[in-house]
Amino acid sequence: MIEIAFAGTIAENYEKYLRPVLFDKPAKDITNRVPHSAGAILELACGTGIVTEALKEKFPSAKITATDINPDMLAVAQDKMQDSNIVWDVVNAEEIPYTDNSFDVVLCQFGIMFVPDKQKMVNEAFRVLKPGGKFIFNTWDEIKNVPATGIASEVITEFFKTDPPAFYTIPFSMYNPAEIKAYLENAGFKNISVENIKLEGTSPSPDDMAMGIVEGNPIYTEICQRGKNMLPAIKKSLSEKFAKAFGNTSLKIPLSLFVTEGTK
Repeated sequence: MIEIAFAGTIAENYEKYLRPVLFDKPAKDITNRVPHSAGAILELACGTGIVTEALKEKFPSAKITATDINPDMLAVAQDKMQDSNIVWDVVNAEEIPYTDNSFDVVLCQFGIMFVPDKQKMVNEAFRVLKPGGKFIFNTWDEIKNVPATGIASEVITEFFKTDPPAFYTIPFSMYNPAEIKAYLENAGFKNISVENIKLEGTSPSPDDMAMGIVEGNPIYTEICQRGKNMLPAIKKSLSEKFAKAFGNTSLKIPLSLFVTEGTK
């Protein structure tokens, strides 16, 4: 069974090392898609509050409800942001504990892939949206089209050939536009769009990038279960591969993702 808890030091390393590589630019993109009239915003799977920060900056007077199923991720987010307009809540996206027709926008950055019953989550998003409200979320393209994690998957698999960690199969599992669109159609959404976009992540060094890729997500747990003593060698190998692919300083990392929008 794959352990997908973003807990303990994973949450801190996610924020410090992995955020600039994979999440900052997509967060700005998804925030820019929120209508200026939005007064009540629900964020699902908010993680360490990367999108929440962008929302707070762009919509300072909006009421933001930021939720995640992982308390340790929420703790990191709350430590960064103290704002009376932000409500923090531990929430399972399959069972949103809010009333019907409550929000102008529901957002989710790279979270739906981790939800076992995706249709139930989309149905719940539809339920809590006001008529005319928007559901906006993003998902990763195939792992081969996201070079940072594609390289990481190959390197880590080389270290554990007989029992490779399987975590990456989850976040890079939802890249079929027709499948994504069907979830929204089944829930009742209209004006559905699924757009493939290309962005660029950054990292100050190959070592920082390797730290984030290995210890900033639950693959760290899987590696430790197989052999924690392998961590230094894995990070060294990754750092060398990243330097070869992206350079030794001020790395720029190509990203490919899908952004989906639908209206209630």
